[in-house]
Amino acid sequence: MTVLSNLSKMAAVVAILTPLFTVDTAIAQQSYPMTCRGGGTLAIQNDGSDGVRINFQPAAGAAPEGLSPGQCTWSDRALRSGEPTTICDSGVSVAQYVGLLVRSDRYAILQVYNNGRGCMQVTRVGP
Repeated sequence: MTVLSNLSKMAAVVAILTPLFTVDTAIAQQSYPMTCRGGGTLAIQNDGSDGVRINFQPAAGAAPEGLSPGQCTWSDRALRSGEPTTICDSGVSVAQYVGLLVRSDRYAILQVYNNGRGCMQVTRVGP
């Protein structure tokens, strides 16, 4: 009887603690640094729910090779064909960088991942 009692107690503890150990997919997703230069044809739009969608032109090479206004690229390579050219962010981090992107002499580095729904999803700001 004590074995069953102990098992039921453990099951109850697991049921209570399981929600505490679930991980948000945006946090669990591996992110990579993307550098963007403001200005140019870069378009910043409100997504209708406290977030933004930023459409950019992909640069021809990696970030160290230079960016023209309105371009974004990976720090180690150019975007591949089919990779999204839209950055999506619904977090409070938007205020940290969106003001930089309206000026062609400013750059922002964003940690992003391809969310599989047409967006490079921002997980944090900075290298």
